[in-house]
Amino acid sequence: MLQLQIISAVIISAAVLLGFWYVSRKNKILKQQLAAVRQDLLREREHQTQLTTNLRALQEKISYDVLIDLLTGLPSRKLFEDRLALTVQQSIRHQLTCSVMCLDLDGFKMINDALGHDMGDLLLKEVAARLSTCVRQVDTLSRFAGDEFVFIFSQIAKAETAAYLAQRLLDAISQPFLIDGQELYTTASIGIAVFPLDGHDGKTLLKNADLAMHQAKSRGRNTYQFYHEEMHTLSRRELMLTSSLHSETVYQEFSIYYQPQFNIETKQVVCMEAFLQWQQPDFGVIEFSEFIKVAENSGRMVAINEWLLRNACQQMVRWQEQNFIPPAIAVKISLKQLENAHFVHKLSQLLQEMRLDPSKLILEITEASLLSKIEQLEKMLHMLKHLGVQIAVNHFGAGYLPLCYLRRLPLDIFKIDTSLIHDIAVNKESEAIVKMIIALAKSLQAKVIAEGVESQKQKKLLHELGCMIMQGQLFSRPSLAHEFTASSVQNISENV
Repeated sequence: MLQLQIISAVIISAAVLLGFWYVSRKNKILKQQLAAVRQDLLREREHQTQLTTNLRALQEKISYDVLIDLLTGLPSRKLFEDRLALTVQQSIRHQLTCSVMCLDLDGFKMINDALGHDMGDLLLKEVAARLSTCVRQVDTLSRFAGDEFVFIFSQIAKAETAAYLAQRLLDAISQPFLIDGQELYTTASIGIAVFPLDGHDGKTLLKNADLAMHQAKSRGRNTYQFYHEEMHTLSRRELMLTSSLHSETVYQEFSIYYQPQFNIETKQVVCMEAFLQWQQPDFGVIEFSEFIKVAENSGRMVAINEWLLRNACQQMVRWQEQNFIPPAIAVKISLKQLENAHFVHKLSQLLQEMRLDPSKLILEITEASLLSKIEQLEKMLHMLKHLGVQIAVNHFGAGYLPLCYLRRLPLDIFKIDTSLIHDIAVNKESEAIVKMIIALAKSLQAKVIAEGVESQKQKKLLHELGCMIMQGQLFSRPSLAHEFTASSVQNISENV
């Protein structure tokens, strides 16, 4: 019995000890689990804090990106519009005048295409920095997109002050920019809208300043233009002309005029140049510069040039059948045509169809166009040269083309820009440039043509400088094809 009690006591004691061990072990595990949970909570809190910090930074960056142009650091369109609304309110309250100006760089696309977008971006940064020196703290300068900059000039005394400010901006832009060791030149066109004369709210002022800027570009660029109400009429006119160009009957409104080019020593016609005229039913004869602008903006330029090229080649064949055989016919082509990979093949097919000697066709491209995508253009011009056609650069001497490009391009003819011919008898600088172009053409074994000759004085001076081929009103005005016959051209030639 005693043994039994002893055994029971031992079992009970062991059980108690085992219970304490078990509880102790359980507590230890529980503490470890609690510590792990606590660590997880701390990590989650840190994670949430980091998420909040990142979210706040992202929100600040988004706000900054919305309000600031990342390339130039200038106010964005959103911030500009807010400031414009505030400026108009203050002008109303204090009976002040303010001005909105839209500035667009001239020829920026050519710089981008020729030198690359990285160089274009560097130029935009330099332009922004230079324009920033022309505004006061109370004014606002913003970059909207691309090469378009917009200004708010606050608290100006009168509209004439806006003209002074605009000219100051033009002068600043016209100075050379030194970028990566290379000098770049550009100009700008500016449109001006003045409060309250040209609009009573920011949206209207901005729209009217933009209209005026486009009008400044159409006037010849490197200038400023104040808004006036007639611009809305001009805008509607462009819409109507664009619509007309897309009609199926528009080609019936086109006429092709021809102007001969003469060798003044031999008194012979060396080429007939084709010009397109548009007799629009509602607006009459459309000026060539406006015609080209609308055609390019509407995307119809390539189709119209193809029509001109085909009809001019057909006319060359007709003249040959009538025993009037001009040595060549010249047709202007657009940059868009040269960018088309199928252009050379289509032209080859056209010449074969017409049975026309390729050497009798001269394709004219403007000097400004030669800056665009020079590698692609160089390849295309060499393909045309291989086909056998002649290539002329028009408006040469306008100042666009770096001379180093000339050795890369297979050019047969340099046509001197008409502005230089117009001034040659009264401006020694124009005379010097023309003399240089003639010498350059001879060194490259190319012909040179003086276009727009209107006086005997110009003719005499050009002849003395060594230019033998000329065209212009002095010799013959542009005329329809049927006006040129072997006998009529002979009569003109005798008076050259």
